[in-house]
Amino acid sequence: KIVAEAIESLIEHKTYEAKTKLKEELVKELATKYDLQLTEQSLRALIEQVRGELRKEIEEVRGELKAEIQQVKGELKAEIQQVKGELKAEIQQVKADLLKWLIVLFIGQATFIVGLVFTLLKLLNKT
Repeated sequence: KIVAEAIESLIEHKTYEAKTKLKEELVKELATKYDLQLTEQSLRALIEQVRGELRKEIEEVRGELKAEIQQVKGELKAEIQQVKGELKAEIQQVKADLLKWLIVLFIGQATFIVGLVFTLLKLLNKT
């Protein structure tokens, strides 16, 4: 009986120690309201910091994009002006060629008409 009581007492003592240890471990792992508030504050601060950094980066990228757009815009304007000049020169060349051929054809037709008139006059004079 004494041995049983000793064993029972030992079991109760060990159970109490185990429960106490378990409670201590749980208390260590449990987050208190204060811990949650601290975590929330630090997370909010981190979010604000990241938000500020993102805004800064977005503004930098926006500035870079604006500069790039302006550069491309300038290049396009220069290319358009170049093509415009080339087209004007080509149109002038075609215009000059057409005028040249028009004069040649006019002279050819005038010669043909004069020749035809002389031929008709000769034929009419012979008859």
